[in-house]
Amino acid sequence: MTFSVWMLALALFLSGAAAAVFIALVIGIHIGDRAHHLADEPDTHLDALTRSVLGVGVRTGHTAGDSSAEGE
Repeated sequence: MTFSVWMLALALFLSGAAAAVFIALVIGIHIGDRAHHLADEPDTHLDALTRSVLGVGVRTGHTAGDSSAEGE
């Protein structure tokens, strides 16, 4: 009985932690999109964390067809 209660508590804690991370990412996306474009540097730690978790990073001003950017 005690083991079941501990497993239930652990499951609730982990699901709450996952929900908190998801909510933080959603808030970071909404705040980051409204303030500036993705070509700018991130303003806050939450914005930088959101970009690194989602893998978008910071976009540069070079286009895909710009051959001068390949030499740098």
